Amino acid sequence: MVETEARERVTAAFPQLEAQTVTSIGGGWTVDTYDVDGEWIVQFPRSDYAADRLRAQIRVLPELAAELSAMVPAPVHTNLEIPAMAYHRLEGLPLDQAPDGLWPERLGRFLYDLHLMPPEYVDLRGRNASAVRAELSEELAEHRATVLPLLEPDEASRFAARFTAFIDREDYWRFSACLVHGDIGPEHVLVSNTGDLVGVLDWEELDVGDPVADFAWLLHARPDDGERVLGAYGGAPDQTFAERAAFRFFLMPFHEVMYGLQIDDPTLVASGISGIRTRADVVKD
Repeated sequence: MVETEARERVTAAFPQLEAQTVTSIGGGWTVDTYDVDGEWIVQFPRSDYAADRLRAQIRVLPELAAELSAMVPAPVHTNLEIPAMAYHRLEGLPLDQAPDGLWPERLGRFLYDLHLMPPEYVDLRGRNASAVRAELSEELAEHRATVLPLLEPDEASRFAARFTAFIDREDYWRFSACLVHGDIGPEHVLVSNTGDLVGVLDWEELDVGDPVADFAWLLHARPDDGERVLGAYGGAPDQTFAERAAFRFFLMPFHEVMYGLQIDDPTLVASGISGIRTRADVVKD
């Protein structure tokens, strides 16, 4: 029944695909993703926010595909009313299953090219580090109000002070803001079975921000590979890059807690809180 409903959903949006086998894939937070006949990937949003981001991807992915050195999903069929998009499936392994090879160096060059790309190419306005600082300050205020009360009092006090210290450090805000993918992780980077970079997926968080956003997970979850990626990128572009990357890595489980609260999923909330505690000492107080 589930597969039948999925096939009907895909067929209603894209009858030209003549879908036969439709399989739900991935565990993304914002979109429903289907493999269609092993040839197509079709995505539908789960919320108004996700719909806005999917429309943005439909608009910018062709520009990214034309400019960048690795493959990105290029929508072949789109339905702006739903919205939904279909693109050719990219064959590859997720990063956490990837063999050794040249993919870290390829990814480093890919990120270098992305970060140099003018935001205007994808209809985004350039901004400076001060604007990124203001945005992060608002995000941390949300975490103070929503996530910290779920922790032990000593943890909440410690992390609240950490938030303030990070925002107040003037030397953390001297970077050049650039286009960032914003969600580089194992499921969003595909690698071939020979260890080469196939492509980079899921561009819904594309924004103008701190370049560390695309290195935080790599440098801490896969440090050896992360250092290779950063080396091919050209090394850290400023003196506080590593400290900012550590803070961004520490913040990631906070997003999981927020999402779990949003969809009323206690399992996600508990997982996020566990992640916060696991990463507590990544940042020096």
